[in-house]
Amino acid sequence: MRGYAVCFPEPYRAVLVEREVSPEDLGPGQALVRGEFSIISAGTELANFTHLADEAPTVAGQPRWPGPFPRYPGYGHLGTVLAVGPDCEGIAPGDRILTFSPHGTPVVANVRRFALPVPAQIDGRRAVFTRMAGVAITALRASSVAAGDQVVVIGLGLVGNLAAQLMRLAGADVLGVDLSPRRLEIAQRCGIERVVNPNAEDLAAAVSDWTGGRGARITVEAIGRSELIAQAVELTRRHGEVILLGSPRARVTMDVTPMLSRIHHLGIHLIGALEWTFPLGPTERAHFSIRENYEQILHWIATGRLAVEPLLSHVLSPRQCQEAYDGLRTRPDDYLGVVFDWRELAPA
Repeated sequence: MRGYAVCFPEPYRAVLVEREVSPEDLGPGQALVRGEFSIISAGTELANFTHLADEAPTVAGQPRWPGPFPRYPGYGHLGTVLAVGPDCEGIAPGDRILTFSPHGTPVVANVRRFALPVPAQIDGRRAVFTRMAGVAITALRASSVAAGDQVVVIGLGLVGNLAAQLMRLAGADVLGVDLSPRRLEIAQRCGIERVVNPNAEDLAAAVSDWTGGRGARITVEAIGRSELIAQAVELTRRHGEVILLGSPRARVTMDVTPMLSRIHHLGIHLIGALEWTFPLGPTERAHFSIRENYEQILHWIATGRLAVEPLLSHVLSPRQCQEAYDGLRTRPDDYLGVVFDWRELAPA
């Protein structure tokens, strides 16, 4: 069966490639899924598109990631099951599922690891945002946020915007921060009423005025820039929390002593919020799991409690993959939520 996939053959180049896939080759826990939509994770995928991911320091005990070029990006895929291999309990041909598969059609999905059923009546262009909200919700789950808390979210890209919305759903009072007037306007359309552009006003003064001089109870850094983490610490009050939602990759030379001194003297908690620190499925010892998060998020999107329509900037053919990544890299004000529509290439 003819298949297609988005490929980075070398840095700064994206192409659509053909490949052969066969139901007979499916292994245990694998399913062949006809693509409907897939969503680009701009932070991770642009880091792989460029050399930024290669600059990231390795973490002890973790394998070096990503591997060499060519690379096959993507991890938010929505489609319909065509065939299943052995040991695919609960998954059958005809099921519509969201998986952590790369951009392509059909894809061989590891459904034993994760497959979220998606009702047919939910528009796939909205449902696929569940994947990026699944990244964003770790800021909420890793924090101790409570109703009435004052929360600052630095960076209102796709993940930061969704994190701010999720904090609001938890009852927090949220202030969103971004340098892009366009992203600030979109955030307000998504219900984040209080926003600040540090190019237009002093951020520290704005947060101080808003919090009565105390600082934010929780500050979320949703971009992954080390210097902004230091700024987040400066905006946070005594015994507050700084949540690292973005993945720091680029190396920065800076004096970290003022940041560490403030953390030490004010008892500030610095908390990593990587999605994969949570279990995939429910366990007795974990309050939340990735599957439970995704089920809740999909419900919130379906009922309109989590706004995704303002975030959908482009629905593109996979043949336009170069345009998609170039746009996300060079025109981030215009390219925010980019979704590939695989239906024209999907096998019958």
